[in-house]
Amino acid sequence: MINSLGNNIRAFRKNKGLTQEELADLLNITPQAVSRWKSAVGMPDVSMLIPLAQTLGVSTDALLGYDMIREDDEVTARIRKTVEEMFVDKDRAGSKLKMCEYLSTETNIHPGNYEIIKDYVQEVASLSMYWDDQLEGCYKDQNDHILSIFKDSIKKGTYLISHSVDRDLIERTHYAIAWIYIHMKDFDNAREHINVLPSLTSSSHRDVLEMEALYFEKGFEKMKEEIDRKNPQLFGAVAHHLYCVSQNYGWWGQKEEAVQVCSWIDGVIDAFVSIPEAVDKKDYLHLKIMNAFHKMTALSKAGENDEAKKVYEECVNKINSLNEFTDDMKADAIEMLNHEIEYYGKYSK
Repeated sequence: MINSLGNNIRAFRKNKGLTQEELADLLNITPQAVSRWKSAVGMPDVSMLIPLAQTLGVSTDALLGYDMIREDDEVTARIRKTVEEMFVDKDRAGSKLKMCEYLSTETNIHPGNYEIIKDYVQEVASLSMYWDDQLEGCYKDQNDHILSIFKDSIKKGTYLISHSVDRDLIERTHYAIAWIYIHMKDFDNAREHINVLPSLTSSSHRDVLEMEALYFEKGFEKMKEEIDRKNPQLFGAVAHHLYCVSQNYGWWGQKEEAVQVCSWIDGVIDAFVSIPEAVDKKDYLHLKIMNAFHKMTALSKAGENDEAKKVYEECVNKINSLNEFTDDMKADAIEMLNHEIEYYGKYSK
């Protein structure tokens, strides 16, 4: 009990970004008292539990660990394998609905498994794209059922946000819920979740400070190690942004500006891959093929199918020329590009 409470206090404190000294100041106690809580040496007095919970922004049940049901890795792996096997590329909308229905049931059975709740909300966010009339407009005869799934996933995602101490899970869930609200055209609630996420103007602050602190503490060589570790993460963030730009210009922009933007994106990502260790290979290949596909979409919508075929051939040749990538990775990327053309090509004509 002592160790569990101490660990929970430490996790919630770190999630709030508080040092031991700052938490002590807020509670009007000594830093030494807070320090003792993380070991078996001592635990807070009962009278401290409510002020502690209020300061850390959690319930007393969460603080004591009563609502933190242990997650079973085997259960998580089983559920994820089942979901993966449900996906059928030629029936994406139908299989996505089955996946969400299955995850809705599993999250009822395992309400403390935050990983699966996060997966559920993410899959429902994807489902909302297929449902949206501005995009694919599927499930027209199941509207009430789809909306009930949206409501269920938002409720469970909100529970995760309120109770989990894992910042990454919380942010991913905020992101997915925002997408659900966007496709429901509930933009006020979407922005409630968007506004708590890191932005381009703030997300780099922590990383810069971490690297600088490492330099002043341990020197440039250690800082270089951190830079090398961060570079693929930086590319992942850039890739996410550029994918959104490419997708929207390709589908909704004028052909000339879409081609220009997609060509610029190609140059950006190829500049990154000139230092192979600076990119996550899967992120690079995914962005490479999708940017080509979005460029092809713009050309096809303008009736320039021969130009679209040239873009396809250039992309395939580029991928096959990448010596740092395995043959399997290249083949998988090209297969994915072919699937996108087969599935979404009907919308670009």
